[in-house]
Amino acid sequence: MKLTVSHPPHTRQGVSIATIMRSKIAILVAVSLLATIVFGFTALELVLVSTLAAVLTEAGIQKLSKQELTIKDGDAVSIGMIIALLLPYDVPLWIPAVGSFFGVALVKHAFGGLGSNLFNPAIAAWVFLNMSWKKLTISGSVPHIGQYSDIFLELGAGRLAEVSPIVFLIGGVYLIHRKYIDWRIPSSYLVSTIVLALIIGENLSYVITGMFFLGVFILATETATSPITKNGRFIYGLLCGVLTVIYGSISYNYVVAVLFAIFIANTVTPFIEKNTYPRPVDEVAL
Repeated sequence: MKLTVSHPPHTRQGVSIATIMRSKIAILVAVSLLATIVFGFTALELVLVSTLAAVLTEAGIQKLSKQELTIKDGDAVSIGMIIALLLPYDVPLWIPAVGSFFGVALVKHAFGGLGSNLFNPAIAAWVFLNMSWKKLTISGSVPHIGQYSDIFLELGAGRLAEVSPIVFLIGGVYLIHRKYIDWRIPSSYLVSTIVLALIIGENLSYVITGMFFLGVFILATETATSPITKNGRFIYGLLCGVLTVIYGSISYNYVVAVLFAIFIANTVTPFIEKNTYPRPVDEVAL
């Protein structure tokens, strides 16, 4: 029998990277269209510029390094769209272009490409943009789910990802149902955040936003930056929830807390993974 050893992500049960990415992109497209309704065509321009910059960066790197073009797998498109969704609608268009270049070139390809990155490229790009041009990337509005209609369309959103929590929720359930993402990370992240927020008396209407569901179902579950062990995924999700509540309660900003929480959790993924590998049944202690 021929065995192939390679770095993740791996094809499993006939499900390819392109298949998973198409589903995630469909969710991102739905949110982008709703953001266009809320913010106007400025939001659509933002998404298009960011996505185009990510795709051109990936194509340019692979062309120059004489690698096989992998644009069709949808990863670069996904990175570009997510970076746009993390930003306020009125940000200058060069900001998402710079972010997409940073995410694809320096976070993804500098570490070996798909499956080898240490950080989520979109979140790392947002952290870079936030630290470099904070005044330009900060949102002037804080999402607040004050009534049931806000779950479907949040008119008080400041960033594109905040316009419709329900789309990410339904999309996330679909991804779990199709086994495109593992249920352990979203469930432990979701439950730990809500329980801890209730314990310290936080108003959940400021915690459960579109950005939170984006983090729970799409950002935290990225295969390259989350543990591969079952117990490790529970711990990782729990860590994301704890960090989100801690940062959110201190900064009074649960939107930004989601992004920093996952970014920090990415740094300890190898440690979690190393300490949750199942021990062989016949292992001999030395």
